[in-house]
Amino acid sequence: MNMLMLAFRSSLKERVHVLLEECDVRAYTEMPETTGAGQTGPADSVSFYPGVNNVIMVAVDDAHAERVEQAVKAWRDEVLQRPAGQKPSITVFSWPCRQLV
Repeated sequence: MNMLMLAFRSSLKERVHVLLEECDVRAYTEMPETTGAGQTGPADSVSFYPGVNNVIMVAVDDAHAERVEQAVKAWRDEVLQRPAGQKPSITVFSWPCRQLV
């Protein structure tokens, strides 16, 4: 089993939810309006940059982890093919996990 953590700009929430549904991921925990800084800059809801991130944590088997990885990559590649397309502000991390209780 894998724990996936998807960190993304809150403006992408609807698209990320659709992506997870298309990957048959129905159970997850979402932490809205998280703050921090990453490769695309700060996400801390200050007056000059009002954006924030969301984080979704989901425990999935290997097959579902692969589906999510491939779906995010395909989405990124599709957006980059558009005129003036910029990579979506989403990062996906994975690590092994096991359910204890």
